[in-house]
Amino acid sequence: MTAVRRWPVHPAPAPGEALSSWLRRIAVRYDLHPEDLVADLGFWPGRAAGLDTCPPERLAHELSKRTGVDVQRIRRMSLSGWSPWLIEQTEPDPGMFAKYTRHFSVLLPEGKRRVREIYPWMPWCPTRPAVRACPHCIATTTPPHPYQLLWLLPLTLSCPVHGCLLERWTKSASYFAGWERRPPTPRPVPATLLAMDTRTWQAMATGRVQLPGQQVHAGTWFRLMRTIIDELGTPLTECRTAGRMIMWVWKEAGYPGRLGPLKWQPHEGYSIDSQLRNLEATATAIQLLESNALIGRGPDSAFFRAASNARVEGPYKGS
Repeated sequence: MTAVRRWPVHPAPAPGEALSSWLRRIAVRYDLHPEDLVADLGFWPGRAAGLDTCPPERLAHELSKRTGVDVQRIRRMSLSGWSPWLIEQTEPDPGMFAKYTRHFSVLLPEGKRRVREIYPWMPWCPTRPAVRACPHCIATTTPPHPYQLLWLLPLTLSCPVHGCLLERWTKSASYFAGWERRPPTPRPVPATLLAMDTRTWQAMATGRVQLPGQQVHAGTWFRLMRTIIDELGTPLTECRTAGRMIMWVWKEAGYPGRLGPLKWQPHEGYSIDSQLRNLEATATAIQLLESNALIGRGPDSAFFRAASNARVEGPYKGS
């Protein structure tokens, strides 16, 4: 039986760190290229590109043997480790979009949105990935800088730990040499956006989120968010009489109307600018619902009212 070659000295994974970030930091410690490290683990180097989405299942076990880090913690460093909470399943299917985004109805009446089949599609997985990072987090770490899994997804706008907006980085993740020479000025995050992002980080850290009416499973929170994004992007011809309400939410978010390509796309298919606007509008809608300035027409708007009559955990109960 072949002995497992352990790595006696390696950096510990940072809380919330992406798997590719951790492996890159280990590779630097041993003066290796990340793909050489993947090969050393017994896997085809070309798989390194998918480490943060769906890495081979055996990779987590091999890494655990080498590092002593718990297998489950390693799994949670990539999206596949968050199934079925954040993503429904690791293998896309044509019905996944409807299953994920039609679980709930918040702003629009139940059953009014057109059923769409999109393939391939996975929730929160951008078709055009963009790296964002917290200036404070980068400033307080040493190269190669660890980066968060959430920074790679169109799911958050800010870093709740430091209370600042995430800033875009146009080059390779973890190589923040430009920021080391000329760091961006941290921009404070508006309270409405911070409240939503704090819940998202709470969901990732604890598996539960506190809403006004009840505490819900993380999977419920992610699906509620994605439902509101979908409702805000629904073509006005489908919104019918609720169209005026949808446009009012966009105006309250600071936009004269929905901006972006005229042809409908899922949130994950838009440019990063449109994705960030979607998140801003979603945070605004949640704040309006919780302050009773807006009464959603869907039954699951009750999740955002203090005296909640919402379905307990809704249709999604987690696992």
